[in-house]
Amino acid sequence: MGHTMKWGTLPPKRPCLWLSQLLVLTGLFYFCSGITPKSVTKRVKETVMLSCDYNTSTEELTSLRIYWQKDSKMVLAILPGKVQVWPEYKNRTITDMNDNPRIVILALRLSDSGTYTCVIQKPDLKGAYKLEHLTSVRLMIRADFPVPTINDLGNPSPNIRRLICSTSGGFPRPHLYWLENGEELNATNTTLSQDPETKLYMISSELDFNMTSNHSFLCLVKYGDLTVSQTFYWQEC
Repeated sequence: MGHTMKWGTLPPKRPCLWLSQLLVLTGLFYFCSGITPKSVTKRVKETVMLSCDYNTSTEELTSLRIYWQKDSKMVLAILPGKVQVWPEYKNRTITDMNDNPRIVILALRLSDSGTYTCVIQKPDLKGAYKLEHLTSVRLMIRADFPVPTINDLGNPSPNIRRLICSTSGGFPRPHLYWLENGEELNATNTTLSQDPETKLYMISSELDFNMTSNHSFLCLVKYGDLTVSQTFYWQEC
């Protein structure tokens, strides 16, 4: 015997299928209504708290079904007597179930960027769960490069000094330039690498210069529309 599904009614034994249909409709609701989700900006490795913006009581909480998703993927489901966390968020996502249900995501990653939607279902008098509330928030994750460091590597040959400039832990892909008096210099060795797990970059570059005159070198790192820099001064002895 088949089942007739109405808006907001959960078919027996198929909550995941129904939820995926609801989340599609949720996206269409925001698109058609023109509502722009509020935005939160955090940095990599920080913590964020996302709220359902739904005031409730302790008694009501025991009967609610609460689902969190990011874009088209599930994050967490809170059912009566059970909490399920999806693999990408395990061991770093916790719930705060007071008068306003929230989730807390720890150790943020670049991949956590996206639109998070909270869907709350409440049973009617017949026990059928129906949509009670939904809200979305857009989470943006930044990964800023720290100010680069410049270290003296000594003398590779007489009257020649070698410097190295480096910085790490940022995104997107960076470019490093050595400048003196506004003119770009030729680096001797530039290395760029990306962590396969975090997707964050590390960049370093070496510069050789003549020790017999004074210098003021600028190490400039550009990533996206942002820059960080460090200056090194050399005084002839």
